[in-house]
Amino acid sequence: MSKRKISRTLPSQLNLVYANIILVFIICSLFPQHIKAQEFSIEQIEAKHKNLYGLDRLKALNQLTLYYHEQGSNKALKYARRARILSDNIFIKSNTINPNERHHQAQAYLQIGKLYYDRKKYIESQKNLIDAKSISEKINHQIYFDEAEIYLKKIQILIEAGKVKESFFSKTFKTLKIGQTINETVAEIKIEAEIELGKQKENNRNFLGAISNYKNAINLLKNEGETNKINELQLKIAVLLDSLDQHVKAQQFLKEAISEIETKPRNDVNSEIDNSSHQVLDTKTISVKNAQESLRIKKKKIKDILIGYTKEENFEQSLVYYKLYQELSQKMEEDSLKTIFESEQKAKEIFLLKQQKIVADLNVKVIQKEKERQVQLRNTSIIVTLLILISTLVTLYFYISKKREHKKLTIVHNDLNKTKSKLIDAEQKIIKLLKQQLSIDIATELLTNDPNNPGENRFVCIMFLDIRDFTSLAEKLNPEELIKYQNDVFGFMIDIIQKYNGTINQLLGDGFMATFGAPVSHENDCQNAFLAAKEILIEIRKQNDSKHILETKVGIGLHAGYVVTGNVGNETRKQYSVTGNPVIIASRVEQLNKEYKTQLIITEEVYKNLNPIPKHTQPSIEVKVKGRSQPIKIMLIQ
Repeated sequence: MSKRKISRTLPSQLNLVYANIILVFIICSLFPQHIKAQEFSIEQIEAKHKNLYGLDRLKALNQLTLYYHEQGSNKALKYARRARILSDNIFIKSNTINPNERHHQAQAYLQIGKLYYDRKKYIESQKNLIDAKSISEKINHQIYFDEAEIYLKKIQILIEAGKVKESFFSKTFKTLKIGQTINETVAEIKIEAEIELGKQKENNRNFLGAISNYKNAINLLKNEGETNKINELQLKIAVLLDSLDQHVKAQQFLKEAISEIETKPRNDVNSEIDNSSHQVLDTKTISVKNAQESLRIKKKKIKDILIGYTKEENFEQSLVYYKLYQELSQKMEEDSLKTIFESEQKAKEIFLLKQQKIVADLNVKVIQKEKERQVQLRNTSIIVTLLILISTLVTLYFYISKKREHKKLTIVHNDLNKTKSKLIDAEQKIIKLLKQQLSIDIATELLTNDPNNPGENRFVCIMFLDIRDFTSLAEKLNPEELIKYQNDVFGFMIDIIQKYNGTINQLLGDGFMATFGAPVSHENDCQNAFLAAKEILIEIRKQNDSKHILETKVGIGLHAGYVVTGNVGNETRKQYSVTGNPVIIASRVEQLNKEYKTQLIITEEVYKNLNPIPKHTQPSIEVKVKGRSQPIKIMLIQ
């Protein structure tokens, strides 16, 4: 008994264990792929959205816009514009699409409004957000309505603050929708071209080619919301597929077409044609009316049978009754036209008899009326001449007005070009002057970055350079000689600093402060500062020996550490500044040159970042400097 139970339960337990192992393996293998699921889905949508039409394509475009907006990609605006144009084609022109789908149009307008807002194009953003709000209000979509309202309030605040200005051309042409008109025209031309090609191929018995063209036209019509035309083309495709013995496909198109058949109002034969022309309705017309009524009843019965067979999916019988339905419709239309034609002929005969009577009366009175006719002819000639003259004057007036407006626009255009040229010249002068007054790196930083950005911490090497005995030298020289001396001395020093990627922050009368690593770091900033200091000392020695400058001695101090860099000041005056304790220490280190009778002193922080280690460096010395509670280590460089 126990052996049987064990033999039966053991396989079931093993199966359960195997199932759990397989389940864990599947989950582990699929988990990494889940991370990229969204990205893979977006790639699929982007690759296939061009083959979608109507609402399906609009949904795909909205999804792509949302994704790329979150990614900060420029593709978002491209897809947003396409979505807005497509939504206008679907929901504005002869709209037969379910109104509940209009939230996709509101989403398209809202997304492009947000994108324009992010790009600070507030006028375009406001226009699209107003449309989004209006559509959301009509369909009672509270989320889109509230989001559009929030952005519109932000734009209104900017407008009231005077930060939004609308350009001349934007004010002039904002009501034009040239792009939309062109897109609609091109779409209509494509649709008509596809239908005409399909008819030609159908006449040439190329049914497969005709079906392909009709399908293309149906896809384009989905973007336009033209349901009636789509149904007509579906019926054509059903008949062509039936002639090719493709009954299953024909049945599908026939079911789609019949489900949308609407009873169209027709002009009954028993309606009044023209009571003023004739008042009598003869027995022939009455019989025609009865015949048409009989055909109409018969047509309704055939339509009911047709719909019944279609629901039962009896294709052969539904197609037979569909053809009969079409024949009856054509016959009723022909009979209706024939009756109208006969009635019109009768009216014409009565009218001709009346005309003959009038002509007879006129012949009797022709002599008496001849003089009146001549007077009337002369008056008519005068009136026509006056009208032609007035028309000519009006045309001339408009021509002159347009010519004057064109001349004014030409002058305005030329003025704009001159102003643009002056602005460009002024901008170049400002940039040149800025780069002369500041270093190239600082000038570039001020021109390219946001002046309101907060400062940042950077590791830099600070150099302080001081000309010894400058005060006594300045007392001996007149102003012109002093300026020449400063230009000669600081000229090659500035070139050396820039050669090693340094930046002059402050140019004083008897020295300067330079930084290496701000606003741009070059990784080996301490090495660059050290090499620049050595080269400055070598160049001073050469200049002294050649008597090119007055005898000059300098002291240089180098220190490295983290400082705060950024624009300091108010809206009226700002300056790029480097601040922090390392700046103060570098200044104190430079002053130690006087105490140790040296020209170059570096701190341990600079020494650690040198590669290779400089030769002839004395051992480090611990000194206390003002501004530091702990002593610092310095090296005296020979």
